[in-house]
This record gives sequence, structure tokens and C-alpha cells, in this order.
Amino acid sequence: MITKLRNKIIIINVALMGLILLTALITVFTIGFTRLKKDSDTRLSTALQYDLNDGHYTDNPLFRDITLIVYDSENRTLTEFYNNASIDIPEDQIFNHLRNIVHQNESGFYMPLQCYYKYTYEGDIFKLALLNVQQNSMGTFSFFSVLTCVISLLCYFVVSYILANIALKPVEENWKQQKQFIADASHELKTPLSVIMANTEIIASHPDSTVESQMKWIENTRSESKRMAELVSNLLFIAKSDDGFRVQMSNTNLSDCIDSMVLNFESKFYENHKNFHYDIKPDLFINGNDSQIKQLVSILLDNANKYSSDDGNIELMLDSTPKTAILTVSNDSQPLTDLQLHHLFDRFYTIDQSRNKGNAGNGLGLSIAKVICENHNGRINAEYSENRLTFTAVFPLNKKSSKNKNN
Repeated sequence: MITKLRNKIIIINVALMGLILLTALITVFTIGFTRLKKDSDTRLSTALQYDLNDGHYTDNPLFRDITLIVYDSENRTLTEFYNNASIDIPEDQIFNHLRNIVHQNESGFYMPLQCYYKYTYEGDIFKLALLNVQQNSMGTFSFFSVLTCVISLLCYFVVSYILANIALKPVEENWKQQKQFIADASHELKTPLSVIMANTEIIASHPDSTVESQMKWIENTRSESKRMAELVSNLLFIAKSDDGFRVQMSNTNLSDCIDSMVLNFESKFYENHKNFHYDIKPDLFINGNDSQIKQLVSILLDNANKYSSDDGNIELMLDSTPKTAILTVSNDSQPLTDLQLHHLFDRFYTIDQSRNKGNAGNGLGLSIAKVICENHNGRINAEYSENRLTFTAVFPLNKKSSKNKNN
């Protein structure tokens, strides 16, 4: 599809440019040809009126490319023949050409000799002046005009091809991501659906069993249903974001949002024997959405809870500069390569299956976190140093922060 689109863009661009160049060429050629024809007519007329008795016709630079033939029709003899234009016209064929030309207009183009001609009759004397268009400026002008048009089209084709590739590169990447997104989403949805179908088949195969005896399969089905619901919710969030959907923003107390999520996770960290420390600078306001900010903090803390190594030593810090609010979440981590860090925010990306085993991760959390930061005109990045993984989210502070704080 991308290749066809690229070809269409190039063809349309080149066709339009070709039409523009052709129009320009016809206009310029018409103007130039009119001027050259007028100049040629003037020079041919001057040659026909030239007094040949002075004997200097061939030396006159005005007639350097004009052949002059004088024919006495009464005596049927060729009285003068000055072939200045080096026209390939043997003398034994001159009479045939004269006979052909005399039946045409007094001036025009004579195809057999590729010449522009003009003639006069003065009694029995027939004078014919021939201008070789291959040697004069008309031929040169025509040749270089067409050559310029062709070269311009070829150059524009190359430029169009390069620009089309540049313009379509984001589209091509997005298309590949969409295809990969659909494939990954289908794969992720297939697993819980298969488990649910298998569980229902097992329950259906024991119609006389009690609910209590089948609770293992029922609980497993419920767990997979929750997992699928979460996955569908995440997919819907990403799909809406890709479609340009934006939530309503307002003056939001970032400190309070983060503080409320920290309280929710303290018990989880305690149950999982994770050390957790936090320091939240109060009353930092941003132009944001309360729900999305809480979702962002939840994703980062949940990620630290699932993937931190040993005691975790999880830390959350909220600080600020004069213009930005800086949220950092860090934890002890297994070694990560630069390549793994580069892909952490890719959709459905998981570092390896062994680390995710039992965590029910689908690789969408950090991708959603990145989308939320971008929705708030912020940014997020991941760094690994000294066995610790650190996520840093930066948001522009609301100018109303100090005002709200004073109130």
C-alpha cells in the first residue's frame, strides 16, 4: 500500500510539474520563436534585396548562415549561388527544389532541406534565400528549450522521489506499528480467551458437580476475564490517543494526585517485602487531568513492584525547577542493555519472558505512561545506572501554581 501511495504521489507531482514546464516551454518557445522568426524574416528580406554587384555577399556577417540562389527563368540558368549556410543541395538538384518551392507561399519552412525560406520575383529573375535552421539560433533555441525541459523533469523526479520517501516515512512506520499492534493485540487477547473457553468446557463436562468443587476453574476464569478487561481497556486508551482524543485538562494539584496513589501502594509494597521511600514536594500545579496523572503514577509504581529485584528499594521523588515538575520513580533492577532501554516504551514490549512470568504483564503500561506524559506536554525517559532503573517524567508547571498556593 505504501509503495502504491508513493508511486501515486511521484506520478502526480511529476505530471503536474511536467504540465507546468510544458506550458512554460510553449509560452517561452512561442515568444522566442516569434522573435527569431521576425529576425529571420528581416535578414532573409535583406539578403534578397542585397546588391550582388559589390561582390562582398559572402563576406557580410549578416548573411553568414543564409544561402542565396538567383535563377533566370527566361534563360533557365542559375546566375548566382552562394551557399553560406552549407546546405546539402547539389547543383544538379537545385532546379527540382526551386520548382517545389515556387508553388508554395513566399516564405515558410521547406522540409526536404530543413530550411526556412523566402523568395521574390523581379521580372524573370527568381531570388531565393535559405536559412539553415540547424545552424541558426532557432534550431539552437528549440534544442536547448526541449533539453532544459527534459533535464528539469528528471531532476524533479529525483527530488519528488526523495521528498515522497521523507514524507511517507512516518506513515510507513505508523502503518507497520498498526499492523504489529493488531497482531500483538490479537495474540494477547487469544490467551485469556483460550483459558476461559477451556475452563468453561471443563465446567460444562461436569454438570452434576457443585459450584464449590468447580471454584478452581471459576476463579481462573474470573482472573483471566479481569486480565482481558484490563487489556481491552488499555487497547481502547491507546486507540483513542492515536485517533487524537484528548481528555479535559484543568489546573491540577500534581502533589496531591501522587500522594493519594502512594498511599494506595504502600500496603502492596509491604506485602511483597519491598522497601519503599518517597518525598513529595507539596502544592505543585500543572495543567492536567487528575485521572490520567493517577494512572501514570500507578503504572510506574506497579512496574517497580513487579520487576524490582530483591528488596526493591523503591523510591518516588517529586521535585521542581522554576518551570517544571519532575517525578522520578526508581528501583533495584537486573542489568538492562541500551537496546532494552530504547524499547521499554514500545507497545507490547517485554524484556524477557522469565522476568514477566507470573506478573501478567502485557507490555502496554509504559507505552500508556508515555502517551499520558505527551498528553500533558511533558516527557518521560528511562535510565539504568548502578543496578537501578529510574523513570523520570517532566511536566511544565502551571503559572497559576503560586496563586493557588497563596489562596
